[in-house]
Amino acid sequence: MDAIARIKQLGMPRRNDELWTFFPVSKIPAPEFPDACACEEDFSDEKDFAALLPIASNARTMVQSIADNAEEIAMLKCNNDFGRTVLNIGKNAKASIEILDNKVLHPICAERFDVNVGEGADVEIFFANPANDLPLAFRHFRITQAAGSQVRFASIERGNGISRVSIDDFLNAPGAKFECRTLNMLGGTAESHHRLHIYHNAPETTSMQLSRNLLDGSSRASYDGSVIVGANCTKALSSQLVNTILLSGDSSVSVKPVLKIYHDDVECTHGNTVGELDAEQMFYLVSRGILQETAKRMLMSSFAKETFYPLPDSVGKKRLLQVLA
Repeated sequence: MDAIARIKQLGMPRRNDELWTFFPVSKIPAPEFPDACACEEDFSDEKDFAALLPIASNARTMVQSIADNAEEIAMLKCNNDFGRTVLNIGKNAKASIEILDNKVLHPICAERFDVNVGEGADVEIFFANPANDLPLAFRHFRITQAAGSQVRFASIERGNGISRVSIDDFLNAPGAKFECRTLNMLGGTAESHHRLHIYHNAPETTSMQLSRNLLDGSSRASYDGSVIVGANCTKALSSQLVNTILLSGDSSVSVKPVLKIYHDDVECTHGNTVGELDAEQMFYLVSRGILQETAKRMLMSSFAKETFYPLPDSVGKKRLLQVLA
């Protein structure tokens, strides 16, 4: 089934759809599709409207390949409303991929990234774009990982509109590791929504999720993270933690952790904290002569930077911390 047929079969996202629980689906404009789908792939198993939208709109597919054992730094940017990129990362390759925003204002933008990671490859994918006014932006990542591969996904979002980042990661062989670190710094009426499905399809695979939010004004964030561990996947390790600081009484966060575990020899954890800036830390700083606004900025900066400090030294980590500086 092609993408147009599948997206019409699914219909527009609805609030009772578990993939769109927290998203303001009424703000998604009804798309107009071409008469025929240019892509001949079978999408009958795809369930996410946002993952299908660029393909059903006949976005031109850009294919990038990184050879075995190669080391590359790349920047990707979609120049149209809809875009699709296929990345093939070779065996034992090292790649740093930065994703840049499309700065042209459109009612809706949607991008899809299919990332195929070879055995032993080490890949970082990150974005930390300046605040933008894109009204509605979707980014979907479909990542497949071979044995011993490592993928680190990291992002900072500061837009003024509504954004949704969705990730399907498939840990298909022993030793595969996936790490996701996201930071939302939102104000006004901005919204940021994350939806992750991590599939542990082999034994001795590891996933880690850390999401942090600094929310002001009447901004909203949501995090919908699912971990699925297969029946024969012994020694799988998974952790998920969401930390949120609400800077105003009108800001809000919604979190939905989901664990589907079909084997008992695994270690899977999840946690969620929501609060304000620490009053004791504020008092400590102010009592030593630091202005209250300066103390507030110091605590916010520390909270944000701690999201990315554990990352190994790389182009991505340097860029993320540079943005926060």
